[in-house]
Parts: sequence; structure tokens; C-alpha cells
Amino acid sequence: MSVPVYVVNASMAVLLLLLALFAGLSAGCLAFRRTTNSLKRTAVLTLAILGSMTLLAAAKLIMLIATYSYRSWFVLDNALLFFVLILLPTAAIAYYSLPRLIDLAKLMIKSPEETANRTKRRAASEVALVVPVQVLVIEAFLYASIQVFPLGMAYRKEMLAVGLAVLASPALLIWRQSIRHRRIHRDDGTAVSHKVKRVLVFTMACLLLAFGIIYTMNNAKTLSRAAERDLPVHVTMMNPPAKD
Repeated sequence: MSVPVYVVNASMAVLLLLLALFAGLSAGCLAFRRTTNSLKRTAVLTLAILGSMTLLAAAKLIMLIATYSYRSWFVLDNALLFFVLILLPTAAIAYYSLPRLIDLAKLMIKSPEETANRTKRRAASEVALVVPVQVLVIEAFLYASIQVFPLGMAYRKEMLAVGLAVLASPALLIWRQSIRHRRIHRDDGTAVSHKVKRVLVFTMACLLLAFGIIYTMNNAKTLSRAAERDLPVHVTMMNPPAKD
């Protein structure tokens, strides 16, 4: 893999992960908005983040197509991972979450301080709305990890175990969100745990960005040095100068 391809690929994966983190936080916080106006604005924000992710995913596909002639096996392997870990959950979001988010974004507001009633909050906490976005967060994390830390086939058993855990995560998320959906009337979003979760997400995003940049640059330097060592050495034979 060339250095520019690796850097662009890893940078896109990290950026996708950051956007997925904020989309997951925004979708999870929808049902805890206290006013209808706040609920509507959060739905619009979530749609904007998901739209940005779609544009970035399209740019990623264009990059894969453009680099196919460079090294076909690398592109096909990367495209398969991108399809399974990013495009499939994105399609689930488009089918399940997007229509519900659009309905929330079209809410009619009678007054800026209108309290979000139980019906609206239950609609914002539906499993079909929240879980697809949360699944995308987990799979974007796995995708970014593979792109930034290319482990290779030596760790295939560990990668298989992580893959099985990812496959089981939707069931756990559905179970957890279904409980939240039933008990949403008991939680008005003012608990300390919600504030702590937001702080943790923002802190994690900053750490991931910094660590992703540092590790990507270090790997790029390593690849560059390895490429320099593998360059063929050309020896030019010169005729000795003629003696007088």
C-alpha cells in the first residue's frame, strides 16, 4: 500500500467514526429533549450528520474506484469491508431511521417553550430509529480500527472473535432500547448520567481524533522508510578517464 493511499484511507475511516459517534449521541438524546423545539432541532442536527456521513461514504467509494488499477486485491478487500461495516448499516438507517427522523424534523411548534409530550418522546425513542444509528457507531469503530491498525492474517482468530461480537451487538442494542422505550416517561433527561455520557462522547471523539492522526502519521513514516529500503539500487559504470 502506498503512503498517500494509506493516509487518505485511514483519515476517511477516522472521520467516519467521529461523525458516527456524534450521530449516535444525537439519536440517543432525541427522546430526552424537554421541549418540542429542542426535539425538532436535534432531529435536524442528526439528519445533517447522517447526510455528511453519506457524502463522505460516497467520496470513499470514488477513491476505491480510482485506486482499483493501483492494487486490485487491496481495493477489493477494502471494498468488502466497507460494504459490510459501513454501507449495510447505512442502508438500514435509510430504511428505518430516516423516515422517523424526517417526521420529527417536521414537527409543528406552537410555542418555543412547548413541552415535548409523552407521545413525541416515545416516537423519538423507537427501536427502529435509534438502534441502526448505534449499530453504525460500533461498525464504524471496527472499520476505523482495521484501516488505521492493519493487523493482517496473523490475527485472524482475534478478528473473528471481534466480528462475532459485532454481529451480536444489534440484539443487545435492541433489547436495551426497547426497555428505554417502555420507560421513557420516567426519564426526563435531566439525570446526571446523561450529562456524563455527553462529556464522555466528546472526550472520546477528541482522543480518537488525536490518536488517529498521530498513529496514521507514524505508520505513514514507517511505510515510507520501508518503500525506500525496497527501492532497487542502480549502479552506473563509468569508463575511467584516458591517460595522457
